[in-house]
Amino acid sequence: MGTVLDALDAAVNHHLAGNADAAASIYRAILTAEPAQPEALHLFGVLRAQSADATAAILLISRAIRVRPSAAPPWGHLGAALRVAGRLETAELVLRRALALDPANGDAVEALGASLHGTALYQAARSWLTRGWRLRPDHLDTLTNLGTVLRDQRRFDEADACFAAVLARAPAHANAHLAHATGRLLRGDLRAGWEGFEHRWHRFPAPPWAGQPLGGATLLLHMEQGFGDSIQFVRYAPLAARLAAQGGGRVMVETHPLLFRLFRSLGPTVQVLIRGPEPPPHDLHCPLMSLPRAFGTDLSSIPATIPYLAPEPGDVLRWRDRLGVMPSAGVEPAALRVGLVWAGNPRHANDRNRSLPVDSLRPLLAVPGVRFFSLQTGDARADLARLPFSREGGMVEDVMERVRDFADTAAILSNLDLLITVDTAIVHLAGALGVPAWLLLPHVPDWRWLLDRADSPWYPSLRLFRQPRPGDWPTALGTVAAVLKAHMQRAARR
Repeated sequence: MGTVLDALDAAVNHHLAGNADAAASIYRAILTAEPAQPEALHLFGVLRAQSADATAAILLISRAIRVRPSAAPPWGHLGAALRVAGRLETAELVLRRALALDPANGDAVEALGASLHGTALYQAARSWLTRGWRLRPDHLDTLTNLGTVLRDQRRFDEADACFAAVLARAPAHANAHLAHATGRLLRGDLRAGWEGFEHRWHRFPAPPWAGQPLGGATLLLHMEQGFGDSIQFVRYAPLAARLAAQGGGRVMVETHPLLFRLFRSLGPTVQVLIRGPEPPPHDLHCPLMSLPRAFGTDLSSIPATIPYLAPEPGDVLRWRDRLGVMPSAGVEPAALRVGLVWAGNPRHANDRNRSLPVDSLRPLLAVPGVRFFSLQTGDARADLARLPFSREGGMVEDVMERVRDFADTAAILSNLDLLITVDTAIVHLAGALGVPAWLLLPHVPDWRWLLDRADSPWYPSLRLFRQPRPGDWPTALGTVAAVLKAHMQRAARR
C-alpha cells in the first residue's frame, strides 16, 4: 500500500473525484493498518456523512477528535453530522467548540445556523447564517439556508431576495426553488408555488402529466412523500378519472399497503394498486403532490367536497362495538368522545417543533365530561403511561392495539365526536372524512396551513390553534382546553 501518506493522498484524490467506493476502500485499508490514524478517521467520516450515513460519520469523526482534539475541521464536520442526525443541542455545543478553535470555519458557521434554525431559535440562526454568507459569499447553500430562516421569520421580501440571488447564479438549485415555493404556498400564492414545488424528486421515467388532455392514455398517480400528503392530494384522483374517461383512458393510484383499503373508497372509476418494486404499465404519470398544479388550483378552486374518503361500514360497526360507544336508541352518549394525537413521525424534518410532550395534554384532561381516546402511534405511544387514568376525569384509553391500517383508523374516527391532534397524517384523514378536528400548529407551520387563520380551505371540518410564539405550546393548549370546556358547558345547558 506504500506509506500512509501516499495512501491518504490516493484516497483523497478518489474522494474529491467522486469515486466514493474507491476512497472508502483505501480509508478502510489505512485504518486496518493504523486504527488511530486521525486524517483517515476524519475523512472517512466525512465520506460517510456525504453518503447520508450520519451514524457512521459521527463514530468515525469522534474517534478522530479523541486522537487529535485540537484540530478544528473534525469538530465542524462532527457538528454537521450531529445536526443531520437530529441531535441539535449536541450539535450546537460541538459547533461552538469548532468555532472557538477556528472562528472562520465556514462549514461550522453554516451548520450552527442550521442547527439553531432547527430548534426554532430564528434570530440566532439568522445571525450565524448571515455571518456564514459574509465569510463565503459564493456559497449558495448558506444563502439558501439564510433565506429559509428569513421566510420562517415572515421576512418574506428579504427571503425572496436570497432565493432570487441563488437562482440567478444557479438556475437549477432545487433547494432554493423548493424553499421559495414553500414561502409562496404559505402566503396563499398557490399557482406560483406549485411551479417551484415541481423541483422535487420524481420516481418514474414515463412522461409527466401536467393537466393536458389524456385521450386514451393510462395515467398513473403515485405517492412520493408521507401518508398525510397522499391523503390530502388523492382527492384529485376521481377528477382525473373523469377527465380520462372522456377519451377512453383510465386512472390508477399506486399507494402504500397501509392506505390501500382506504383509497379503494375513492370509487370504481379509480383503480387502486399496492406499490410494488416496479410501477405498473402506464403512459403518463403524476405524483399526487403535483396534481394541484395539473388542475391549476388556487385558493378559490381547492376541491373541498367532503368526504372524499370513507371507512368500510363493517369496520365502523366493529369499532363502535370495541370502543363501547354505542348509544341507546334516541339517547345521546353521556360523554364527548375525543381522540388525541400528540406526536408525529420523529424522522420528519420539523418534528421537534410540531410534536409536543404528552404531559402537555393535562389541561385538556382536566375538562369534565370528556372521554378521551389515544390514537397515537409509534414510539410516542408508550408515553401514554405518564398520563392519569381515572374514571372521574382525565382518562385516556389506548385504542390502537388492533389497528391494521388507515381504514381501521378511519373507522375509529367515524365513531368519535372530535379529534385533537398535532400536524401529522391523522389530521388529513379526519379532514378527508369530514370528522371535526382541532389542529395544534407550531408558530412556523407547514405551508398547507397558510398564515394567521383558524380554518383550512383544504378541510372545512378543521379548526386551527396556533402557537403565538415559537415553542409556546402552553398558550395554544390552554386555548384549546378553554374552548373545549366552553363547548361542554354549552352542551350541558341544552
